[in-house]
Amino acid sequence: MTSAGKNQDHRGQPQTNGHASTEASSSTPQSTGRRFFSDLNPEATFLSRATSSERNDRKSPSDDIGVWVDKREWEAFVQQKTFVPNHETREDQRPHPTSLAPLVDIYFAKIHPILPLMDETEFPKGHVGGIGFGPLTHALCLVAAKDPAAAPYLKLGHGSSTLQPREFCSRLHASVMGALKTPSQFDKVTLIRILALASLHNNEGMEGAEEASMCLSQAMHHAQTLGIHLGQHSSPEASHNASMKRLFWCLWALDRMNSAINGRPIMMSDIDIAIEPLVPGESGFPAFDAWLRVVDLLNKIIAFYRPNYPTEITGWQDSYPGLEEIFDECGAWGLPESMRATIHLFYLAVAVLSHRSRGVKQIPRGTHSSIRQRLCAIEIVRLLESDHSRELHQLSIIPYAASLALSVSYSHLRQSHLRHQQEDARKDFRSCCRILQSLRRTWSSADTMATLGRKVLEELDKAPSLASFRVPRNVEAAAGGEKDVPCMPTITGQRTGLEEAVREAESSRSTEDQPPPAVGVAPGEPAAAVVDGTMSIFDGMDDVFDTYLDPNYPVNLDDLSFVDDLQPFGWSENNVL
Repeated sequence: MTSAGKNQDHRGQPQTNGHASTEASSSTPQSTGRRFFSDLNPEATFLSRATSSERNDRKSPSDDIGVWVDKREWEAFVQQKTFVPNHETREDQRPHPTSLAPLVDIYFAKIHPILPLMDETEFPKGHVGGIGFGPLTHALCLVAAKDPAAAPYLKLGHGSSTLQPREFCSRLHASVMGALKTPSQFDKVTLIRILALASLHNNEGMEGAEEASMCLSQAMHHAQTLGIHLGQHSSPEASHNASMKRLFWCLWALDRMNSAINGRPIMMSDIDIAIEPLVPGESGFPAFDAWLRVVDLLNKIIAFYRPNYPTEITGWQDSYPGLEEIFDECGAWGLPESMRATIHLFYLAVAVLSHRSRGVKQIPRGTHSSIRQRLCAIEIVRLLESDHSRELHQLSIIPYAASLALSVSYSHLRQSHLRHQQEDARKDFRSCCRILQSLRRTWSSADTMATLGRKVLEELDKAPSLASFRVPRNVEAAAGGEKDVPCMPTITGQRTGLEEAVREAESSRSTEDQPPPAVGVAPGEPAAAVVDGTMSIFDGMDDVFDTYLDPNYPVNLDDLSFVDDLQPFGWSENNVL
């Protein structure tokens, strides 16, 4: 890693002193990249450079029809207007000066090897000089702040007290998004990088995931404008071309991850990409090579969830590539254990998606994909419960994997007709809830699933027997449904079924006048959740968990706005379920 020269700013661009150079003033506008502002443009009012004495002798440059401004001077002007020292609110949302270097170091050690969005030869890693207040640096800190090693450095402004990760990230995110309101201050590549980094953070509130997805969409839009996907953004410098190629494939990977995590269509089809794929070893980052191989699996799996895909095909039934094969191909065995564990978690989450859920109420057959899904969900739980979880590199795949495992264990709990399997499923479900509750300290995206999981556990604890939560094995025949056709989640409108389910679960239920046990419920075991032949209490929950396992459907958190008892992120781990 090399530092930038003395005459470069935080974007690797030449610094200016606020005035056009003599050379620029003598050149043509085309050769200097100068920009013309008409008198009809409000900015021209503020761009007069005449001194008070000059005004007495002649008209200012803007007294005619307009003013020519050097492009670099204009960028410096916009940046000055955007980051004025008197903006105390903005100042309070910037990392403490002593926190910048450690947070940037954490980013380059933990995140950059997996997603090398930055160009190490251009980004000054010395953390001194002019980069202290750069939005690009702040975006790096935003991503790094979720790592446990960052805890002592989560300070903002000039205060000495450290903040909780979510508060620090929320306030810093506001600063980064505020800077993005004036995108003209950045060159396009820097803007792409800031937007891509911002997309790795889900901000607080119901619109956090949507905002992250929007940032990535804008980053991809600007990349397409530059023609990076066509390999057109090239220069005589080989290092620059390699950096642009890595940047594009990072965006490609984030696009596929965003499709799964946030339930969005992919933004760029493979048939529109002309840039050559990275071959193993070309990127210089074995972790990135391995990550891309897992994303390539996800890219193929996304096809199973497209609306017009044959419904009788429920997943990847052929031979499935193993993680060991991927590590062999990419030379990833020499990576640190923490990095391999992070890639393993991503691999397990993608493998869970390799089975397209047929719906909770349709008992799964013993296909390769359904068996793989349950086994990988169990492995996710074991990994996130182990001591290795503390070393995982903090990417959004962590809360997403935990939520997937929660959904699979819920389905297993509802579908299993062997008592010991239900007990195992309840144990795994409780473990997932505990994991998600712990993740809430760092990830706001864990809030809703943790709350829904807690409500399910409360209902489980009330029931005298787990058998009451089994889906009757004749439910398909009774409904006249076809066993081989997947049950698509109902996502239009509000989930009134879920609201009713929560209200009913929170109210005291009468155990009198229960209907006869349904098929699959042993004699003498209560069927508390069975009302008029349907599983009314969990119908809404079924809908949510079915939807979460199907990335074709966006998880609209607005539908869950009635869940208003989310605990704060700083609660004690002793209170975990």
